Amino acid sequence: MNGHLLICDNSPGLGRLLSRRFMNMGIMAECCKSSLSSIKSRISEGKICGIILFAFRPDEKLLDLIRQLSESGISVFAGLYTSSASVHDCFRRAGAEKCFIMPYPVSSLCFAVMLYADKGKSLLSRLELLIEELGFPRRLSGFYYLAKAAEIALDSPERLWGGMNGIYEEIAQTYSTKASLVERAMRNLADHAFKSGASARLTEHRLTEKPTNTELICALCDLFSRL
Repeated sequence: MNGHLLICDNSPGLGRLLSRRFMNMGIMAECCKSSLSSIKSRISEGKICGIILFAFRPDEKLLDLIRQLSESGISVFAGLYTSSASVHDCFRRAGAEKCFIMPYPVSSLCFAVMLYADKGKSLLSRLELLIEELGFPRRLSGFYYLAKAAEIALDSPERLWGGMNGIYEEIAQTYSTKASLVERAMRNLADHAFKSGASARLTEHRLTEKPTNTELICALCDLFSRL
């Protein structure tokens, strides 16, 4: 993200929590009050490239501001305290990149904003960024094989139905190695991720045992698709 992320919230805790989380992810973030005057004042400084704001209803002045921000190239993410489809449509039509139904898990919100902010990057790069943030180590070759496997599965979900052999072979060809070594490296990654807790974060603690390679791929595809 080229610039700062502005988090607009009047609560004493949520804005600071999100700001710290984004800073830990390498994204410069700052907070301001959610009044339109405060937002416009911070925007006028010229260093903001994205905004997270929270709302209960589609106020026309707020929607006009979102339109202006969207037209000027500033990404807007809206946390809405309603599940009403019509309200969400109002914000999306105004130009919001993504709407979240609040309360929304902080970690999931941060991941989603991060991925949308980097949407100009390739699918593979965004998958690598996601699993790195979850705690999967780049120093293991299985890290790159997992991201590549998820890219293949997202592009062609039916590839998982017939087993993993064809996927291992395609990954091996991409990285100039053998399919058996790809399979082994991914098992090694799964073992490391299970011991470190990274696989628990990926699966949202649904798996209590070491995941198989296929389970890792499916969990990554599922999480990425929901963000």
